[in-house]
Formats: sequence, C-alpha cells, structure tokens
Amino acid sequence: MPDYIIVGAGITGLTSAYRLKQRGASVLVLEEAKVAGGKILTELLDGYLLESGPNSLRVENRETVELIESVGLTNRMVEASPNAKKRFILINGKWVQTPVGSVQAVTTSLFSLGAKMRVLGEVFTTRCMAADETVESFFLRHFDRELYEHAADPFVTGIYAGDPTKLSLRHSFKVFWQLDQEYGSMIRGMILRKKDPDRVRSRIVSFPNGLGEITERLREELVDDIHFHKEALALTHDAAGYTLRSNNESFTAPNIILALPAHNTAPLISAVAPALSIELAAVDYPPVAVAYLGYREDQFPNKIEGFGGLIPSKEGRSILGVIYSSSNFAGRAPEGHVLLTIMAGGARNRVVVDWSEEQIIQNAEREVRQLYHAKGAPVFQCARLWKRAIPQYNVGYDSVLTAIQAVEKAHPGLHFAGNYRGGISMGACIKNATELAASLV
Repeated sequence: MPDYIIVGAGITGLTSAYRLKQRGASVLVLEEAKVAGGKILTELLDGYLLESGPNSLRVENRETVELIESVGLTNRMVEASPNAKKRFILINGKWVQTPVGSVQAVTTSLFSLGAKMRVLGEVFTTRCMAADETVESFFLRHFDRELYEHAADPFVTGIYAGDPTKLSLRHSFKVFWQLDQEYGSMIRGMILRKKDPDRVRSRIVSFPNGLGEITERLREELVDDIHFHKEALALTHDAAGYTLRSNNESFTAPNIILALPAHNTAPLISAVAPALSIELAAVDYPPVAVAYLGYREDQFPNKIEGFGGLIPSKEGRSILGVIYSSSNFAGRAPEGHVLLTIMAGGARNRVVVDWSEEQIIQNAEREVRQLYHAKGAPVFQCARLWKRAIPQYNVGYDSVLTAIQAVEKAHPGLHFAGNYRGGISMGACIKNATELAASLV
C-alpha cells in the first residue's frame, strides 16, 4: 500500500508526487489519459513546435526555480526573446504597443490625456470596504473606463479568458487586492511596499523542446509510480483508508491527493463529500479554441515581432488574442516562417464549444488576414478545442474554498489540489503542489 495516491498526472499531480517521493514517501499516481502531463503537452508537427496548454512559463517563485533545477533542466531553460517585451493592444482596429517604462507611459497613444491624468489621481483612492469586488469594479474605482477597456479588459481575458464583470479581484489578482486593502492606492502601495528579499526575478521562459520537457522529466522520475487506468474511478473511505475503485481495479492508501480539474473531482467525491461535489461541479470552465497557423515571413507586409496582441471586448472581434510564438522563442517554426497561436472563446464567447476544427481554423485565418494583412492561405494549420479550459474565480468563490477546507478538516488524509485552488498559472500550480508535499511529510 503506498503512503499517498495522487489522482491526476498534470503539473500539480506530478509535482506533488515527485516532491513527496523525494521526502521519502511512497506514491502512486493514477491517470486516465494515455500520457501524463495534463494540459502541458508539446507537439512537433511539420517543423512547428506547438504548445497545447500554456505557451510559456513565468518563473516568479523559488519553488519553480528549484523544481527546474531538481529535474536537471536549469541549463536548458531559455528566456523569451527581447522582442517579447513588445506587447500590443488592438484599439479601433489598429495595434498599439503597450508602454514599457515611465517615458512610454507618458507618450503612449494607448490612453488619452484624461486617462493619463486619472492615473496620477489614483494615489487618492481609498480601499474597498466590501469582502470582495469584481475586477471591473476595482479598475473603474481606481482609474477610469478608458483604462479599464483598453488595458484591464484584454489583460484579464488574456489570462483567464474570463469576464471582468464577474471575476473576483480577491481571488483572481491577489496582489492587487492586497495593495488595495493595505494602501488603498495601487500606485502608493507599489511605492511604499518593501521589496521582498526572497522574491525571484520574474522571467518568461521555456525550453528548446517546449514546456513538455518539464512534464517529461517528471514522468521519467516517476515512471514506476504512474498507473494508467481506463475506467472512471469512485472514492470511498473506511477504516482501511481511502479506496479508489474502477470496474476492475482498486487502490487503497491512507492519504489521497485529488489533483484533477474541479469538474472531474466532483463525481469522484460524491459518496464522501456530496455537498462539496455539487460546489465543484458548478465551477465555471469556459471553452477556449486554439488555432496554430504557420506562414512564410514574406506573406506579411510587416515583420511579426513581439510577444503578441490582446483584443479588448469592445473591439467586437471573434478572437481573444494572438501569440507570436516564433518571435518569442527560437525553433518554433521552420526557417523563414512564422507561427501564430490564435485564441478564441472564453466566458463571453462560449459558442466555440461547438466549433469544428475547420471552423476554428477558418475563423483564425480570417482574423489574421484582416488584422495583419496576410497574403494567401497559411502553409500550416492545426487546431485544438478545450471545452473546459480555465477555472473562473468569480465573485463568491469563497464558498468553494471554504467547502474544500471543511471537507479536508472532516476527512484527514484527503487533499484537494489543482488550478481551481490557489492560482491558475503553471508556476502557481508548482508552488502549491510543493507546499502541499512539504506540509504532509
């Protein structure tokens, strides 16, 4: 009998299992998919390197740095090209570069003079007295509608594919919430808050063969501890411990870590924690459709250079944004070619859930032709649809987190982990999984 059974071999499950094993615990990882890695999967097709989930990793905590070092990938870590500092927002159908530094903040055409003056007045803002507020409410209270529509709205959809009128500031953007509560003003807070001596320099990185290198190394470390099952599992609890049963197999351990999406966790715990099962089933995961289009460089009148472009909802486009994948990291496209990753869907455009691969590609191709004046059809195309992509920390999410904590307290040895708890980013998942393992052994 293993000390721990981890259900789910995404980055959270693999990291927690790896760290537990390092600390001397015996582990068994159960995974229903054909390969471990979850949404982090890198594919090489026709010379194009495609990321099925996150396109890059923001290294901003020590847990992520230490994991990369521990699995022997430090020397393979590649920082994003200097071009990645160029980011764009679509304003009135034209791409406008976001400001980098104080000088560009003053001279940028992204905001009007009135909006820039309102930023100066932000230092007089007082803190929110409610228990939480929406992201939209926060930015309108601190700045104005123009800054919200031109910056906050596309920024939020780029991260969460969410709706700022529903997303909780407290849970979706904890740093903003903390600055508001401690200082009232974001600007005043950033000036007065002491720099954390343990803070890691934030970097956007990947690896020569993509982010899949991390999950591949973790799979190698856990190769004898990962079991692939075919049927759905059910969880029960008795004096012997926690037992997971499928149609023809059963697994028992004193400790269980459920590292699955909320909607997959819900049916698994229906017998053990029925009320929480209902809460988790209701967590919103909007769909996201991703198109990968490859072009020759000479098909564009202007060089495709930068991290990518985000699109405010007021622009009325059918996509959320475009990542310039081949501009960010070398080896993402054949020589003389460009790889664009185009995202559509999200909380405010759920129709993509029913789109075919052909529809995803046709829509993306049309947008690239209109927004970048591409000549001719792409020379490479591929699409992926996530029917349930990113969990939404909407206002009221406290009830979900409180319910999880109550069940963990009532059922010692049962633990919940994943990007629906503690942050959706890859780095947050690594940090949370590492901290969980350290707290258990």
